[in-house]
This record gives sequence, structure tokens and C-alpha cells, in this order.
Amino acid sequence: MNSNSDQLSPRSDPQLDTRSNVLAPIMEEAKAEKPKKRALGELFSRAFEIYRDNPIMIVPSLLPIAALVLGMLIFAGYVGLIAVFGEGGFVAFSALAGLFLFIILMIVLFLLAEGVTIEMIREASSGNKADLSYAWQVTRDRMEPLVLSSLLAGIIVAFGYVLFFIPGLILSFAFYFVAQTVMIDDKSGVDALRASYRFVEANLSDALIVVLASLAIGAVLPTIPFIGAVLSLLSLPYIYGLATLLYLDYKEGQEWQSKKPKTVVEVS
Repeated sequence: MNSNSDQLSPRSDPQLDTRSNVLAPIMEEAKAEKPKKRALGELFSRAFEIYRDNPIMIVPSLLPIAALVLGMLIFAGYVGLIAVFGEGGFVAFSALAGLFLFIILMIVLFLLAEGVTIEMIREASSGNKADLSYAWQVTRDRMEPLVLSSLLAGIIVAFGYVLFFIPGLILSFAFYFVAQTVMIDDKSGVDALRASYRFVEANLSDALIVVLASLAIGAVLPTIPFIGAVLSLLSLPYIYGLATLLYLDYKEGQEWQSKKPKTVVEVS
């Protein structure tokens, strides 16, 4: 009786033991949990927590503002000097050229500030302290694709608004996450625009809520008397944090999907 049960036991079958050894790692990997996607309420609170625990994140946004104030003072003084000592045509040309260069410089500074802040948020979201020096080093290495990709998106969106208002609105939404695709996925140019579009398409409702909430914050805070401008400036890292955390959740889900075991192949 005991000998018969031993013969029927799967443990005595070498072929089954072989299959078990082959399938064990695959089944263990299959048990790996899919990263939990944060609920929107959790995302909003997490962005606030990261900002609260890392107030240094405001520094990148302060630098373009300081440059803006200083540039306006220099520009006003420059125009005043030319008005006194220069001729009319030369004054107008110099003023327009200087204003154009100043606007380009400010756009680049704001883009770099956004890139640095995104990198600081990514570090803080993983449990580390936001490091301004390290974030600047990373952003400096990606300065060219960040600026060019953002300017390309801006030009396309501007054409969309000029031709018809609705296409411009849609393109603004589709390219809202271009800076995240550059800083997190190391994309550039058209690839960065495509990555932002695919992200929005895959997370349409969540992305729409985050964008609308960010626009609402940017529209409401400046209307507060006396302190509105300051509050609007202070809100920038939080706005960047919302978009970045949403994109990081999407990125983690993609990485898990790519590592997930495929269909188990039968071992003969």
C-alpha cells in the first residue's frame, strides 16, 4: 500500500521536479505586485508634502524672477541713455532688439528652473532630500533638449492658436508634460512631444484634472490683494510637483509592464 502511494506521489517524478524548478522563478516574478497608482487626492497631498519638506525647491523659481527684475531695471536705464544720447531710429531698433533678447533669456531661465525643480521632485519622491546642486548638474546636461523641445512645443502651440483657437488649446494640453519627458525619460525634440502626447492620451482624465487644477492655481492666486504675486511664485514648485508625480506614476507602471513575465511556456 505504501509503495503504491509512493509511486503516485508527484515528488517521486523527476520530470515534475524539473518543471517545478524551471517554473519557480517565473511564478515568483509573476507575483511581483504592480506599482500602485496614486489616487489623485494622494497625489495632491504628496506634492504638498514634498514641497513642505524641501522648501529649497523654491530657489530655482526665484532666480528667473530676480533676473526679470534686474533685467527690467537695466533695460529701462539703457533705453533712457539711448533716448538722451542716440537718434530716434537707432533708439527704437536698439530697444526692440534688447527686448527680444531679454524675452528669450527669460524663457530659457524659466525652462531651466522648471527642469531643476522636476529633478528635485524626482529625488524627493524616492525618499531622498532634494539636492539643488545635483539637480542643476542633471539639468545642465539636458539643457539643450529641454530648451529646444519646449520652444518647439511653444511654436507649434502658437501656430495652433493663430490658425484656430481650439487646436491651440488641444496642443497646449497635449504638450503640457514635455519638460517631464525630457528630464525623466531623456527625450528630445519631436520624440519629447510624442512622449507627452502619448502620456496624455494614456492618462486623459487624470492629466486633465492636474492641468486644470494647475491653471486654476495660477489664475486665482495672482488676484489676491497685496500678496497674490508672491503666492503665485511660491506655488510654482507645487504645480511642477503635480505634473511630475503623475508622470512618475505612469513611468513606474510602464517599467513594471515591461518587466512582467510573458505567457508561461509549457515545459515538456
